[in-house]
Amino acid sequence: MENLTIRREGGALLLKYAGEITLEMTGDLKRRLDRELGEGDVAVVVIDLSAVPFMDSSGIGLLVSVNTRMKSAGKAFYLYQLSPAVEKTLGLVQLIGFFTVLPDQAALAGVCG
Repeated sequence: MENLTIRREGGALLLKYAGEITLEMTGDLKRRLDRELGEGDVAVVVIDLSAVPFMDSSGIGLLVSVNTRMKSAGKAFYLYQLSPAVEKTLGLVQLIGFFTVLPDQAALAGVCG
Protein backbone atom coordinates (compact mmCIF):
# COMPACT_ATOMS: atom_id res chain seq x y z
CA MET A 1 0.00 0.00 0.00
CA GLU A 2 2.07 2.88 -1.28
CA ASN A 3 -0.61 5.35 -0.18
CA LEU A 4 -0.15 4.41 3.49
CA THR A 5 2.53 5.77 5.78
CA ILE A 6 2.98 4.40 9.28
CA ARG A 7 5.15 5.73 12.07
CA ARG A 8 5.44 5.16 15.79
CA GLU A 9 5.93 7.77 18.48
CA GLY A 10 6.35 6.05 21.81
CA GLY A 11 3.18 4.03 22.40
CA ALA A 12 1.33 5.80 19.59
CA LEU A 13 0.79 4.33 16.14
CA LEU A 14 0.23 7.04 13.51
CA LEU A 15 -1.22 6.14 10.12
CA LYS A 16 -1.78 8.42 7.17
CA TYR A 17 -3.65 7.26 4.10
CA ALA A 18 -3.78 9.29 0.90
CA GLY A 19 -6.52 8.32 -1.53
CA GLU A 20 -10.02 6.93 -1.54
CA ILE A 21 -11.00 4.51 1.20
CA THR A 22 -13.25 2.00 -0.54
CA LEU A 23 -14.12 -1.68 -0.38
CA GLU A 24 -11.21 -2.47 -2.70
CA MET A 25 -8.62 -1.36 -0.16
CA THR A 26 -10.16 -1.66 3.31
CA GLY A 27 -9.10 -5.32 3.63
CA ASP A 28 -5.45 -4.41 2.96
CA LEU A 29 -5.63 -1.47 5.34
CA LYS A 30 -7.11 -3.67 8.09
CA ARG A 31 -4.40 -6.32 7.60
CA ARG A 32 -1.63 -3.69 7.81
CA LEU A 33 -3.15 -2.22 10.95
CA ASP A 34 -3.53 -5.67 12.54
CA ARG A 35 0.11 -6.45 11.76
CA GLU A 36 1.28 -3.17 13.31
CA LEU A 37 -0.85 -3.69 16.42
CA GLY A 38 0.66 -7.16 16.81
CA GLU A 39 4.24 -5.89 16.62
CA GLY A 40 4.41 -3.95 19.84
CA ASP A 41 2.67 -2.25 22.68
CA VAL A 42 0.35 0.34 21.16
CA ALA A 43 -1.72 2.49 23.52
CA VAL A 44 -2.95 5.00 20.95
CA VAL A 45 -3.89 4.75 17.27
CA VAL A 46 -4.26 7.92 15.20
CA ILE A 47 -5.45 7.87 11.59
CA ASP A 48 -4.77 10.99 9.52
CA LEU A 49 -7.58 11.43 6.98
CA SER A 50 -6.57 14.82 5.61
CA ALA A 51 -5.71 13.37 2.17
CA VAL A 52 -8.83 11.20 1.72
CA PRO A 53 -11.12 12.64 -0.98
CA PHE A 54 -13.77 9.89 -0.67
CA MET A 55 -14.78 7.17 1.77
CA ASP A 56 -17.51 4.60 1.21
CA SER A 57 -19.46 2.54 3.76
CA SER A 58 -16.69 -0.06 4.04
CA GLY A 59 -14.29 2.71 5.09
CA ILE A 60 -16.78 3.89 7.69
CA GLY A 61 -17.13 0.31 8.91
CA LEU A 62 -13.36 -0.03 9.21
CA LEU A 63 -13.09 3.13 11.32
CA VAL A 64 -15.99 2.03 13.57
CA SER A 65 -14.40 -1.41 13.98
CA VAL A 66 -10.96 -0.03 14.92
CA ASN A 67 -12.53 2.48 17.32
CA THR A 68 -14.55 -0.24 19.05
CA ARG A 69 -11.58 -2.63 19.18
CA MET A 70 -9.24 -0.07 20.72
CA LYS A 71 -11.75 1.18 23.27
CA SER A 72 -12.66 -2.36 24.38
CA ALA A 73 -8.94 -2.99 24.94
CA GLY A 74 -8.77 0.15 27.12
CA LYS A 75 -6.77 2.02 24.50
CA ALA A 76 -7.35 5.25 22.57
CA PHE A 77 -8.32 5.84 18.93
CA TYR A 78 -8.36 9.20 17.19
CA LEU A 79 -9.07 10.57 13.77
CA TYR A 80 -6.76 13.41 12.75
CA GLN A 81 -7.48 16.30 10.41
CA LEU A 82 -10.55 15.07 8.55
CA SER A 83 -10.74 16.06 4.90
CA PRO A 84 -13.92 18.00 4.06
CA ALA A 85 -15.29 14.92 2.23
CA VAL A 86 -14.69 12.59 5.18
CA GLU A 87 -16.15 15.10 7.62
CA LYS A 88 -19.25 15.43 5.44
CA THR A 89 -19.61 11.65 5.08
CA LEU A 90 -19.30 11.00 8.82
CA GLY A 91 -21.74 13.83 9.48
CA LEU A 92 -24.31 12.45 7.03
CA VAL A 93 -24.31 9.05 8.74
CA GLN A 94 -24.35 10.78 12.14
CA LEU A 95 -21.07 9.23 13.30
CA ILE A 96 -18.94 12.33 13.68
CA GLY A 97 -19.63 12.32 17.44
CA PHE A 98 -18.76 8.61 17.69
CA PHE A 99 -15.10 9.44 17.09
CA THR A 100 -12.66 11.71 18.85
CA VAL A 101 -11.26 14.04 16.20
CA LEU A 102 -7.94 15.83 16.62
CA PRO A 103 -8.19 19.05 14.61
CA ASP A 104 -4.56 20.22 14.62
CA GLN A 105 -0.92 19.52 15.42
CA ALA A 106 -1.24 20.78 19.00
CA ALA A 107 -4.04 18.31 19.72
CA LEU A 108 -2.00 15.52 18.11
CA ALA A 109 1.03 16.37 20.24
CA GLY A 110 -1.20 16.22 23.32
CA VAL A 111 -2.11 12.57 22.73
CA CYS A 112 1.26 11.41 21.41
CA GLY A 113 3.48 13.21 23.88
